[in-house]
Amino acid sequence: MQDKRYIICGNAPTDGIEENPDRDLRLRLWGKDGPDKITLRIEDIHKKMSKDVPDSFQDLLEIATYVYSADQAIPRGADDVDSFGHGWRRDLHFIIPVRKPDFWNGDDIHQALRSTLGFLSDDNYHFEFVKLKEAQAFQGYLKFDDDGRLFGYPEQVVMFSGGLDSLAGAIDEVLNEKHKVVLVTHKSTPKLNTRHRRLEKMIADKAGENAPLHIGVRVNKNKGLNYEYTQCSRSFLYVSIGATIAKMLNLKSVRFYENGVISLNLPVCAQVVGGRATRTTHPRVIRGFQEIISLVAGEPFTIENPYIWKTKAGVIEVITKAGCQDMIAASITCTHTWEMTNHHTHCGTCSQCIDRRFAMIAAKADQHDPVEAYKADIFTQSRSKDEDKIMTAAYLERANQVRDQDDITQFIARFSEVSRVFRYLNGNPGSVAQKVYDLYKRHAKEVCDAMDTMVGRNITAIRQRTLPGDCLLRTVYESGSVISVPAIPVEQKQPDNYFRKRGGVWAARFNGNAEVLVTGVDKGAEYINFLLARPNKETSVYEIVCGFAINTCNTFLNSDETEDGFQVTQGVPLGDTGFVADRKAIEQYREAAHDLLREIEDARAENNDAEIQRLEEEMAKVTTAINEAVGLGGKLRKSNDKRKNVRDAFRNAVNRAIKYLEKYDKPLAAHLKESIKCGNEPVYRTEEEIVWEVRPIVNE
Repeated sequence: MQDKRYIICGNAPTDGIEENPDRDLRLRLWGKDGPDKITLRIEDIHKKMSKDVPDSFQDLLEIATYVYSADQAIPRGADDVDSFGHGWRRDLHFIIPVRKPDFWNGDDIHQALRSTLGFLSDDNYHFEFVKLKEAQAFQGYLKFDDDGRLFGYPEQVVMFSGGLDSLAGAIDEVLNEKHKVVLVTHKSTPKLNTRHRRLEKMIADKAGENAPLHIGVRVNKNKGLNYEYTQCSRSFLYVSIGATIAKMLNLKSVRFYENGVISLNLPVCAQVVGGRATRTTHPRVIRGFQEIISLVAGEPFTIENPYIWKTKAGVIEVITKAGCQDMIAASITCTHTWEMTNHHTHCGTCSQCIDRRFAMIAAKADQHDPVEAYKADIFTQSRSKDEDKIMTAAYLERANQVRDQDDITQFIARFSEVSRVFRYLNGNPGSVAQKVYDLYKRHAKEVCDAMDTMVGRNITAIRQRTLPGDCLLRTVYESGSVISVPAIPVEQKQPDNYFRKRGGVWAARFNGNAEVLVTGVDKGAEYINFLLARPNKETSVYEIVCGFAINTCNTFLNSDETEDGFQVTQGVPLGDTGFVADRKAIEQYREAAHDLLREIEDARAENNDAEIQRLEEEMAKVTTAINEAVGLGGKLRKSNDKRKNVRDAFRNAVNRAIKYLEKYDKPLAAHLKESIKCGNEPVYRTEEEIVWEVRPIVNE
C-alpha cells in the first residue's frame, strides 16, 4: 500500500491537512483554466431533455468525474504486482464539495461508494464531503446541438463504447427490438471520434425513422493529469452519466452490454488478476452501481447487463444474424487505444484483442475483421515480449482446463473464485452455478475449435517451418501445446505449492496463491525444480549442470532440424564463422558426460576426494563445451558465444528465474531467494517443511 494521497476537489477547505504538492492532488471543475482544471462536457443534448436535474444527481456526476480524473492522475507504485499488491493499490482520500453533504456523508451511501469503487479499481477509498459554496449551474456542462425538437420519447438508456459488445447491444435494441433508445458514449480519446461517428451513421441508416439518439461525454484535462493508463474507475463515471441522462428522461434503468466471460472476470493467471483485469461490468460492480444510483434517486433504479450469459462469439452472431457484418470492422475492442493508428486499430496482444480474434474465428466471421487492422497477429507472428506469450498461453490453458471438466462440481473445485459471483446474480445458487458452468464450457469449446481451425488453415506453413518458431501456431503444434496438455483431475485437489512443467510451459504456485506461468528463464526454472525435488540434499553443481547439459544434447539430437549431420543454417551469410559442432560432436559430448557421471559415483563410493575433484573439473570442461555448442532449446550456438564458469552460470540462471517470479509473485520469489543456496553444492533448505509438487504434467 502506498502512502495516503489526498485529492482536494473544487473549493474544498483543507483544515487539518498539511498540504504536500508532491503527495496531494488538486482538481476543480470550475474557474479559470490551469493545470488542475477538468472540463466535463455532455454533448448533443436535446433542449427538451434539459429540465432541472436533482442536486443529488449533479453531485453524483461531479464526484464520478473527480474519481475518474484522480484515478488517471495518480500513478500506481508498480505495474508488475497485480495480485500481491505492494505499491499497486493506492490509498485515496477525497475531499469533495457537494450540494447535499448530509446525504453523501450518510453511512449507506458512504459504504456503497467505498465498497464498490474499492473492488472496481483495487484501491482503498475514503471520502469527506463538505458543503459546496459556489455551485455551477448544471446547464454549464451541457452542449445543445439541435433545434429543440425531440422525435419519439426514448424508452431506454444504453451505454455505447463502440466495441463489439455494445454494438451488438445497440443492434439488438434498435433493429431487433425496435426500441427508441439513447446511446451514451464516453469519448475518452479523440482517436475514436471518427469511428464512433461512422458507427452512429451505419446504425442510423439501418434503423431509418427509429434511429437512436447519441449523447457523447468528454472529460478534458491537462496532460499532466494522465499518468495511469488502466482507467479502472471509468465505468463509475460512465454509469453516473447514463443514470443522470435517464433521470432527465424520467427513466429508471441503464443498460450495459458486455459478454459474460469478460463480466465474470475469471482470472487466467497471476499476471492478469486484481484491478488490472477488467471489472467494468462484474456482477458485484453492477450490484454496487445499482445500490448507489438507487440511493441517489431515492427510489429503485436498475443497472442491467442483458449479455451476461453470452460469449463473445455469441455476441458476434447477434451482429451477423442482423445483417450488420459491415459494422464489425468499424468497432473497437482494443484496450491499448494509445497504440491505435489509422492502419492498426488494434494492438492484437491485449486480452480483449485475443478474445476478439478467437471469437471471430469461432463465429465464422473473421472475414469481416481484417487481420491487417491488428498491429500483431497472435497466430502467425513472432511474440518477443514475455507478457504477450504468457497472456495467450494462459488464455489457451484455461480454455483447455475448462473444456476437460466433466461436471459442475469439478468446475467449481478447479475455479473456486468463480463461486464468489453467484450471490450477485439473479436466481437461486444452483441454477446460477449451472449457467456459469455452461457459459464457460461454451467459451472453452469456441476457443479450442478456433485454435484447431487456425492450425488447419496454416498446416503447410507450420510443417514447412515458414512461420516464426515462437508464433502461437508453431508453439501449439510442435511443443504439444497448452491445448493438448490435460488438466490434473480435480479429484486430486490442486496442491498449494507446485513448480512443474506443463507441456511446454513452466507453472508455479506458492502457498495457495494464483498460478504464475514462467517463460523466458527455462534453464533457471529447471534448476529450481531440481532443487525443490530434493529438499535439504546438497548436490554438486557440476553434476546438476552436466545432467541438464545431457538433456540439451538429447533435445538437439532428437530434433529434425539437422541435415547430413549438421544444423540447417538457412540465411547464414557465407562470411559467418558458422557453428562449432556437428551432430557427431554432440553425440560424443553426451557420451563423455554420461561416463563422467558414472565415474564420479564410483569415486564417491570409494571416498576418493582427489578423483572427485578431477572428475568435477572434467565435467566443467565438457559442460562448457556443450554450452558453447548447443544453446537453450537445443539450438546450435555460434563460436563467439562465451560462457562463465559452471558455478556462476548456475547461480545466474537461478537468479534470473527468481527475478522473473518477483514481478508476479513476490512471496514466492522471496521464499526461493531465502531458501536456495548456490555455490559448489546448491541446496534448497527451509526451517519448516514445505511439500512441493514437481512432477511434470505430460501430454497423453
